[in-house]
Amino acid sequence: MVPEEKMAARVLSNRNLKPPYDLEALAREYGTLEFKSLPFRIDGITIGIGEKAKPRILINSEISHRRQKFTLAHEIGHVVIPWHVGTVVSHLEPGDEDMEYKQMEMEANRFAAELLMPSTWVQERFATTPTFKEFFQDVLRQSGASKDAVFFKILRYLTASAVLARYNENTDEVIGIVKSPTAPNISTHGQWELPKFRGLDFDKEVFEVGGNHYVSWVFQGKDIDDVDPRSWREILNEILAECGLEHKLQSINAILATAFNKSKTHDEAEICGTIIRSFSTRSELRDFHSHPLFEQYVVKRVKELKDRQ
Repeated sequence: MVPEEKMAARVLSNRNLKPPYDLEALAREYGTLEFKSLPFRIDGITIGIGEKAKPRILINSEISHRRQKFTLAHEIGHVVIPWHVGTVVSHLEPGDEDMEYKQMEMEANRFAAELLMPSTWVQERFATTPTFKEFFQDVLRQSGASKDAVFFKILRYLTASAVLARYNENTDEVIGIVKSPTAPNISTHGQWELPKFRGLDFDKEVFEVGGNHYVSWVFQGKDIDDVDPRSWREILNEILAECGLEHKLQSINAILATAFNKSKTHDEAEICGTIIRSFSTRSELRDFHSHPLFEQYVVKRVKELKDRQ
């Protein structure tokens, strides 16, 4: 988590809050709260941050209820984040004219997303809902955030391996795509087509929520029987020699180590699955990860690394 997300998590933890909770009551702990019409498409204003008196938080009463809620969480972020001071006029979608202002607004947006959809709570909701559609709807309903906010937050720190795409139903063109940390890298080669994920085990779900169309892929772990009596080094050397990839040794070691570290708290099958997925998108290593001994190398390497923990 980045610092502003940790601050939001701490705000909730200190009060033992989980969605749904009274966001307005929380805001009033940090400032005086008013809903009123604001000009120039302003979402909110917070006046007097860092001064002795409580700041004044103004939320545009003309925007939708969901946008008001996210704006309110955003304004709490401006008050809590210690380097945000003075008066802040908030636009949830700032332009590029002032990069310092844009950075401050994006920090408040990340704070707001964590405040409305705490990462640990999202993980709990994923574990207790039977389908991805129900998971998405559950987070949407209980958090009160918008569909876009849920889309961009829902997989950010999910421990499961998953990819979610929003697409145009008529053209299949991808509008947006997000992934959890252990999911395979996504390459659309600039065409914005739905990814294929060939050769990987996953549960795919196509669904619609509020007029938006989505596809989710939840990837499975890989149970591999350790049957080769040799060490992983011997197996790796044979694969590299047969594929002519000796010059890729450092790259292969780095890919495996990174994938292991992302999933090292999981069971062996999930770690193996994460590593296999990491190699699957590397076209320059296609011969390596399609080699008959590749999975034996993976499971032996995983066993050794887990024994070191």
